Amino acid sequence: MRAASRSLAVLFAALLLLAARPAAAEHVTLPAGARLHLEPDPSSPALTMLDEETLVEVLERKDDWVRVGYGTWRGWAREAAPVSLLSERGGPNVPQEWVAGTLLARARSLLRDGGREVPFARRTLVTDVRDDALLARLEEAVLAATASLGDRWKLRVPVKPGSYVFLFESAEAERKLAAVACGPVGPAGSRVVSLALAGDGETPTLERLLHQVGHLYARELLGDGVPNWVEEGMADAFVEGGTSPSRSRWSRRPLPVRPASSLPPPSVAELLRAGPELFERGPAGEALRAETISFFRYLSDPWLPRFRPFRDFLRRGSGGKPLDQPALEKALGESLAGLERTWRAYRGRGE
Repeated sequence: MRAASRSLAVLFAALLLLAARPAAAEHVTLPAGARLHLEPDPSSPALTMLDEETLVEVLERKDDWVRVGYGTWRGWAREAAPVSLLSERGGPNVPQEWVAGTLLARARSLLRDGGREVPFARRTLVTDVRDDALLARLEEAVLAATASLGDRWKLRVPVKPGSYVFLFESAEAERKLAAVACGPVGPAGSRVVSLALAGDGETPTLERLLHQVGHLYARELLGDGVPNWVEEGMADAFVEGGTSPSRSRWSRRPLPVRPASSLPPPSVAELLRAGPELFERGPAGEALRAETISFFRYLSDPWLPRFRPFRDFLRRGSGGKPLDQPALEKALGESLAGLERTWRAYRGRGE
């Protein structure tokens, strides 16, 4: 009887230990590109984005959302394949309050000591770079590019308020911001760009800054509906406007080298309808950008007869009219098929 009692006591103690032991944590594997939100709602602020497929711990579940821990972040994500913020939020524009509030707060969390905001060529610069002399030289180049392109394109539209430039001292901090705020995952209409100081000198930093501000310039000048190929081309032209020694004569720069690929080069029609993939990092995005920039330079070459009609085409956009394919064909007086032939011949001479 005592032996039976002892056995029951041992069994009871074991059951108590099992009951007291915490349940095994649940984990899920989220795909690369999965975005963590502050709340289980796509309209809530995006905190960060996974760089690669990652096994993460589930802290909570709600409908089709999971609250997970990822590094120092705690946020809500969907287990399904990731989509862009633009697709999730279902609208073409981001409210100005989101840009001025949430996004700036996100930037400050990545800036050393919270950074600072300063006026910058009629825009707002958010930065943790302490070199005021460098910032002054960068602003001077942006103003020079604005004046140069204004002279070249005969466009005198005032800069619209609400554009932000984030300049980080740390490349890693910039990469984290760009993953959730800018580039292909950033919604149209936000007019936000970011970059980090280049580790190889002031000139590369200047050129990157001019290119990024050139994206803002295109949207400010031609509206948030500016076609991606025009925006990328104007960003490239903005670099030349800020670095060319003379605004009276533009240099004939070599065309971008097309990265090696087994795929055929994109057609003009494909360039005209390029979406967010134009701004993606990686070989495919680089190849598409090289062709887009070359095509834009072809149309804006002042030594070719298409320059003036193309300038009129861009000025049409500054008046709020669509810059679509029919408008381009009408402005140039040339069909897309004819433009394809002449463009390919021009591209071939530059290789």
